[in-house]
Amino acid sequence: MKRALALLLGLALGVAAPPAYYPNGIGYAWLYSSGEEQVFSRQQEGFLVLEHRYPKRPVVADLLRYTPDQGVYLEGLIIGKTVQRYTPALQLYPAPPLTVGTRWGGKSMLGGQTVALLGEVSRIEGVNVPAGRFNAYVLRTSTVTGDGGSVVVEIYYVPGVGIVRYATPDGGTIDLVKVTVPK
Repeated sequence: MKRALALLLGLALGVAAPPAYYPNGIGYAWLYSSGEEQVFSRQQEGFLVLEHRYPKRPVVADLLRYTPDQGVYLEGLIIGKTVQRYTPALQLYPAPPLTVGTRWGGKSMLGGQTVALLGEVSRIEGVNVPAGRFNAYVLRTSTVTGDGGSVVVEIYYVPGVGIVRYATPDGGTIDLVKVTVPK
């Protein structure tokens, strides 16, 4: 009875539901210090499209699948009007909640080339960015391609907010400036 009353009171006061652990849905947007804006713009082929927008540059987009029991998967990329699919989908983030020491990864094919991703939750750290001060999970990810290319990045992730900082081993950072939540 108390639970039903609390729910009705919350609805009457216009209290919104808590954000998803990995925020997703059309209208969510993040603006970063690099000038990049990431925007969930639409659905395509049953997946959410996360556009990476830069001033005066073509848009590149990710096809993403979110599942509460498996995490977040990269299903493909949209470059221009061309869709390239990962076979199989590449796991970007594990099922929530994140805990220090959690590891994930996988190998996939994209455009005839092997792509491997390994990730680990390395620590929790306080971080101050233009969008605010947060306690973030630091996710260290390594991506390696079949032709020998590799990228290592630390992603500062805050549940319910998203990525608040990208950091490279050479000390470079890209910080969250603003997050937009759909109404």
